[in-house]
Order: sequence, then C-alpha cells, then structure tokens
Amino acid sequence: MIERTRLAPASYRVPERSGEVTIDPPAGRLPALLAASRHIQWGRAEILGTPLPEFRRAVRDRALAMADPRSPDERLATDAPLVVMGHQPLFFHPGIWVKFFLLTGLHERFGAVGLYLNTDHDAPWPLTAQVPAAGAGLTRRSVTLLDLPDDVPLETAPLPSEEAWGAFCAKVRNDLGTLAVRSIRDHFEHFVTPAASARAGAATLAGFLAAARRGYEEQSSPPGYGELTVSSLSDTREFAAFALHLMQDALGFRMRYNASLEDYRRVHRLRSAANPFPNLEEVEGFQEAPFWALREGRRVRLFAQRDGDRLRLKGPHAGSIDLPAGPAGLDAFMASGLRLRPKALALTMFARLCLGDVFLHGVGGGRYDRVTDAVLTDVFGCAPPPYVVATATLALPLAGDGAPVEDRRALDRRLMDLRHNPERHLPSPSEAQRRLVDEKWSLIKEIELMRPGSERRAATHRIRELNAQLAAALGDEIRQVEVKLAALDGSSAALDATVYRGYSYFLFDPAAVNALATAALRPA
Repeated sequence: MIERTRLAPASYRVPERSGEVTIDPPAGRLPALLAASRHIQWGRAEILGTPLPEFRRAVRDRALAMADPRSPDERLATDAPLVVMGHQPLFFHPGIWVKFFLLTGLHERFGAVGLYLNTDHDAPWPLTAQVPAAGAGLTRRSVTLLDLPDDVPLETAPLPSEEAWGAFCAKVRNDLGTLAVRSIRDHFEHFVTPAASARAGAATLAGFLAAARRGYEEQSSPPGYGELTVSSLSDTREFAAFALHLMQDALGFRMRYNASLEDYRRVHRLRSAANPFPNLEEVEGFQEAPFWALREGRRVRLFAQRDGDRLRLKGPHAGSIDLPAGPAGLDAFMASGLRLRPKALALTMFARLCLGDVFLHGVGGGRYDRVTDAVLTDVFGCAPPPYVVATATLALPLAGDGAPVEDRRALDRRLMDLRHNPERHLPSPSEAQRRLVDEKWSLIKEIELMRPGSERRAATHRIRELNAQLAAALGDEIRQVEVKLAALDGSSAALDATVYRGYSYFLFDPAAVNALATAALRPA
C-alpha cells in the first residue's frame, strides 16, 4: 500500500469586478514567503544521486545563464530569491498578463529575480484571439491565427505567413471597427507595430508570440524579468537527470501520481477522468511517464520500464532505448538524441523543486498544484517550495459612458454565496449564530469521511438547514441581489459580451495592467 499525502480542497477567487486583483497569499506576506523558502530543509532528497541543494544550484545557474545572454557580471543574480512563472505564449486575457507585470514588480519592490518559462512545448490549437464586435447587438468573436494537429507543439509550429498574419489583423480590425470605442482599436494598432518586427526576427512561432507580447509590454515599462523556453530548458543535462530520476521507479511513480489525481477528483467532486489531467497508463508492461518525447516535430507519449540494472524507454510504435539504471544512464541518455518535454505536473514539479523559491500560478494552476504538492512530498519526502496564485479582472469599456453594467454572473455568484456561505457575510455574528457556524463546519469536516448512505444524507440535510437559519439574517441583502437580477434585461448575450474578462491582452493598455500590478504590491 502506498502512503500518500492527503489533499485538501483548493479554492481561489476569480475577481468579479473590473480592476480587482487577487493575490493569494496576500502581497504583504510575500517577503516572508520568499525568505522562508530559502531555508527549506531538504533532508535526504536527491536527484539521480546528487543532493537536492547542489542540484538546485546547478539548475538555477544554468537556467539564468540561458535566460540572460549578458556577461556573467551583468546577468540576473543567482543568489537572489527566484520567482518563476510559466504560460503558453498565447493571446491570453489580462488576468494572465498581470502576472508578467507582477514579476517585474516583485523584482523592483523585493529584489526578487523573476523568470518566465515560455511553455513553447505545448500544443494549444487552434491559436485564437477573443475580440468584441457590434452588430444587431454586442457579441464576442474568436479570430483564428493558426490551426494545426494537436500533437504539434508551438516550438515546431511554422511562423504564420505574411498573408496569414495580415488576414488575422484584418479580421480583428474589422471586428473592432464596429465598436464605438476608439481606444480599443488604438491599443491593437500599438500592438501590431512591434508584433510585425517580432515576426520578422523570430525563428519559431513561440518566439514570435513571446516577442510580440514583450514588445507591447515595453510600451509601458521595461520588463524586469528573464525569459526562457521550456524546450531549451528540457534539452539540458539537468532536466534529463530529473526525468530519469522519476523513471527509475516508473511503476511507483505512476501509482502515486494517479492516486493523487484520484484524491483531487474526490475532494473536488470531479467526475471527468481528464480533469485536471488524465491518469498515467500502463501498456504492455511499460509505465507511462509524465513526459512527452519529441519526434519529427510532434509530441508522442513516453513509456518506461525498469528491468534490474537497465531502464528501457519507448514511445508508441517505436523502438525502445536501453539505458543503464541510475546515474550511469545519464550519459547514455544524452547521447541517444531523445528529446523530452514535461507534461503539466512534471513541469511545475521541476520548476518548484529544482529551480525557483516561489512559483507564480494562475487560478487553474493553483488548484491542480495541490496534486503536485502531494506527489512531491510522497516521492521526495520533503515539503516543496510554496506557490502564489495571482489573477485579475479587467473589462473593456464597452458599456458606454453611463454607469457600468452589472455582471449577471457576479450577481448569481453573490446570491449563491449568500445562501450557501451566509457566515461570510454576517457583520457581527451573535453567540447563537457562532454556534450554528461551528456546527456547520464540524459537519463539513465529518462528511468528507462518510461513505454514501443515510448518515451522509442526514448530515447534508442538516447543513442546508443551518445555512437557511444563518441566511435569514441576510434577507434584505438577498432580496436586493434578486431585484438587481430581475432588473437586468433579457439580452444576456450582449451583457456577457460587455463584461467578459477573457478578451485578448492586446486590446488593453499595458500601462493600465501595469498599474493594477503595482497597486496590488503596494503596502496596505
């Protein structure tokens, strides 16, 4: 039986209103978090025979040297706290974009070094941008730049031709031209200028997209962080050692990985076997590894099998590579020419355990990294470095000059919270109300350990009764939210398009997003 770390529910708040930023833990705790992460006790943890502190130093020196081509005396400081984030170089929304400005802000305020890992090994097709358009009513549209098979990663995808890039820009301009708000069109034009230069100087699609975004950011302020592609980091000797270390006991790792995923699904009541990502499989005695193999510009699954003092690696429909087990296999692996790329959990495992002092996640990554915490603790026997979750909501000025339009979804969420979490909204609970709250949370903790049946049904029913009793004190507030919902017109599509938080970053002013990050890091 495998002993494994118990998962707790992960809940992070997506800001409901434009201009709000979420940082969890709060920004005021970041200096202490950075300091504490520098003194983690690694115990006997090691990577393929190398003690983890020594291995971390080698990875950090290598990564920062690759991210900063200047002379050693000018490079990013390797002894400063290191904050790492990663994301695909897509046309993402400002909630993701704000993390880039936070990296710069953490450097300026706390002296931390920021490192962005460009996850160019991912295959996020089709590559689209989300833009608003007006016609009979306001709508949002998805404009495609490029679409490729789902096994082709960004690092090997072709650059868009001049005609394809021109057609993409023309479609975006056409949609934006239907709007009455000129500033949105101006922002896009300010993005297109550096993007054209970035395309002319890029060797890969991922490089083009990252350079276009960075060039747009520079119109606000010089980025204060380094950038490194995951593909180049994955080709290093250090990453190969990490991958081989996990594959020495491929069966044990697969079982721990899958058990942690199943725990996550149970705690979060997820029914889909693909959420947050699929289990690793066993095929003909080979264990699926948490890595892709790159072959002829495409990603294929990688499988490993340990046989005594030998380790065999293979992909589907391909011959195997036979290596010595343990550290002796590293030279043979590097000579084999096999190129590995991490899957999501393996990437954050490597970035947190072997590279950074703090990892900067979005909401989705923050949720699934509870799985990473469990796997890291089970496999290496030490607590992993912490991570911070950050996101923001920023709306386009699509509601005209009048009062801002209330987000129907925000009102729905507030009504749900008032009814199901009334204790959060009680300004000064009475002694009787505190007793109800204590009973409720005691039942919530107990219900996680109950098997389905009459006892669990009775506990659930009692929790509903307690919520109703607590919510009775919030009757006026609940009725106000219900009135606001009823007052909204029936044009839900137009309303959704107005308050949508997922529009592509190039429609927004980089100075405005920078200001959000700066304010979020300012002392309270």
